[in-house]
Amino acid sequence: MEDLHEDWVTMPDEELADIYRKRLREQKRLARMTFIPLLPALVIYGFIGWTSFLTYEASGFVKGAMSFTVGRAFYYIGFAVSGAMISTVSIRRRWLIFLPTALMVPFVIFLFNELSAEILLMLAYLLFVYFRLGVVLSDLDLLRSLPRFPFDKHSADRDLRIMNSKDAERYIDLASGKAVATGYESIFTDKAELPKKQDIN
Repeated sequence: MEDLHEDWVTMPDEELADIYRKRLREQKRLARMTFIPLLPALVIYGFIGWTSFLTYEASGFVKGAMSFTVGRAFYYIGFAVSGAMISTVSIRRRWLIFLPTALMVPFVIFLFNELSAEILLMLAYLLFVYFRLGVVLSDLDLLRSLPRFPFDKHSADRDLRIMNSKDAERYIDLASGKAVATGYESIFTDKAELPKKQDIN
């Protein structure tokens, strides 16, 4: 796979635009994954909580008859908030995506006295996203900083208007992989003339 940070100079605008779109889609996909389990979790744990309350009421409010499994739904709410941050966070502050999910752990333990392995799976996914975002956001920041961004026809026309004809020709040769003259080739090709030895007598 090509290293974008090294090869962007020789890449055509169409390829850079394609890479930019792929990175954006990947960032959105990473965020969208956190919302997928939210609705099923709210339905399942909401049903469990409602039936648990009815059982608790039918038993005459006997202590211990009610299940607090419903508290796990808050894990998924925090997970979805982390997903929303994935779409907006910067590369230096991407560690913030852990906060909403991690803060739900003491909240659920304190209110519902409930802890499950689901939260560990969520944190493991966020750890993967943290490292992957390092690559995705780095590429996006690079592409947005290029003078040719957003890599469309208007940006190409603008660049050609700014450059004079000689610079444009050198730029096209460089992009196509041709050797570009620098004006210093004579140092290696010309033969140096040694000073003639003078007769002192």
